[in-house]
Amino acid sequence: MTRPSRPFVALLLLATVLLLYVAYPFRTPLFLAVVIAAVLHDPLERLTIALRGRRTMASALITLAVFVLIVAPFAALVGFVTRESAAGLAYLRETLGVSSVSELRGIELPVALQRILEVLHLDREQVFDAVSRLVEIVQGALPEIVASGSRAVLATAIMLIALYFLLLDGSRVVQWAWRVSPLDARQTQELTAEMRRVTRATVIGILATAVFQGVAAGAGYLFAGIPHAAFFGLLTATVSFVPGVGTSLVWAPASVSLWVGGRPIAAVALALFCLVVVVGAEQVGKPLLMRGQVQMHTGLIFLSLLGGLAMFGLLGVLLGPLIVAFFLAMMRIYERDFRASDAPPIASDRAA
Repeated sequence: MTRPSRPFVALLLLATVLLLYVAYPFRTPLFLAVVIAAVLHDPLERLTIALRGRRTMASALITLAVFVLIVAPFAALVGFVTRESAAGLAYLRETLGVSSVSELRGIELPVALQRILEVLHLDREQVFDAVSRLVEIVQGALPEIVASGSRAVLATAIMLIALYFLLLDGSRVVQWAWRVSPLDARQTQELTAEMRRVTRATVIGILATAVFQGVAAGAGYLFAGIPHAAFFGLLTATVSFVPGVGTSLVWAPASVSLWVGGRPIAAVALALFCLVVVVGAEQVGKPLLMRGQVQMHTGLIFLSLLGGLAMFGLLGVLLGPLIVAFFLAMMRIYERDFRASDAPPIASDRAA
């Protein structure tokens, strides 16, 4: 086989850089499309067989299922939270009898709000300054929020389109990658299988953890006497994907509301339960769920999840384990195919 010339290598690198430059603005939806396609590969094959080889129809049905079961409920939940937030602000203005932030200085605060301020050791002026700054931040960020909504719609459409074509022609893409890969066929197949296995295990671990957190938190809300416990459990499962704060966006305000409502024992019990069970499920349960499906130590899985989250944000939950798995797979291939024959024999204790 002839070696490529330097001009060809330079042009190939230039073409690769230009391709990455064009695809970079859509890196997140494209990455999600690849991940979902890898996870749904086996269901796609079974559905294709059930439809007597009609892969186009099978790909369209699975893409539609992703939209109906994942995208649409999430969009509906975001819309619901937005509407309820606006309604809550309107209710707060009516309750306080104000139409602008400046009127907060002279009004008589409700007893419940006064109790909250006493617990937090805050006075009226501090609350006024904090609310004023918050209003300024929201007003300044409003154009960006509107633009982010438009970008989210575009990213979702790109993700669904890319998912459909990856499901339809994903096997051809994989075969093409095998042909152009610098590794031999066995090494490429091993690396591809490892990446698919880690992707599937990571996604299943994330979804299973979110479901458990939602169910556990919902049970805690129910026993604590919080109304609409099922809805708040679903909301807890949804916000569990938010980096850093996650489920505390729901159970922390719920605990505060119980405390303000004169139920300190229920508030403390709910907070402790969520800290131990709900938060613990994410920190401990997710690595344990992944341990049996990937060739990686539990501690390394935990480190890859935290490191990926710190470096890449929400997508790091997927990228972290994939990067570590890619490194380990390459090291195994190197040790087996390039170093095993050169390694000196290890003398046993008995022979010594």
